[in-house]
Amino acid sequence: MTEPTPKRWPFRLAVALVAAAFAVAAAFGWWRFWGAGLQAASRASSESSAYLSACQLDPGFNGADAHAVAADVTIGVLTLPGSTAWPVRAGVSNAALDGGVGWYQQTAAPGQVGNMAVVGQRAAGGAFDGILKLNAGDTITLQTCLATYTYTLVTSPRDLTVQSDDDWVLGAVPGASGLMPTDTWLTLIANQDVRPSPDRAVGFAKLTATSPR
Repeated sequence: MTEPTPKRWPFRLAVALVAAAFAVAAAFGWWRFWGAGLQAASRASSESSAYLSACQLDPGFNGADAHAVAADVTIGVLTLPGSTAWPVRAGVSNAALDGGVGWYQQTAAPGQVGNMAVVGQRAAGGAFDGILKLNAGDTITLQTCLATYTYTLVTSPRDLTVQSDDDWVLGAVPGASGLMPTDTWLTLIANQDVRPSPDRAVGFAKLTATSPR
């Protein structure tokens, strides 16, 4: 007597559903870590180009009184090695960091003697996503409506970790409170870890060239 063939469709359906769920998760992961980043970089590049094109039309910052500029206004364009151009905005609000770099307004203005400190996010679509790949000797450019400033990295961000409340990195002479600055520095700050933590990666770069625009 022939045994009845067991019904396999429930098993096959379950396998198909698992495969579909895996495909959806993979697509979401790709978009979260790659698609969103590509979209943010494209938007940042467009915003940076628009800022530089509008320099003759008073974009809100002409370099004369940097610290009086309104929060979230673009004051320049920052380009890291191997990265797109990112708008630098006054302040460190969520709006300033959304697809851009935030400038601590209590620190020096672009090209000014002292220490200009900026912060970016290390996540998909963050301006400082690749900051831990930077090496001492790499060059960083900061363009404003007045000039293009070139900074050379002295300390790699992957070699210096501080806590979120270590505000000495914002000092006019980082680590030497009370001293009068004689050099022009750019300090890069980003979250050390992609997941939330108090660790911050910090890199110091020194101004090595200035050219008028």
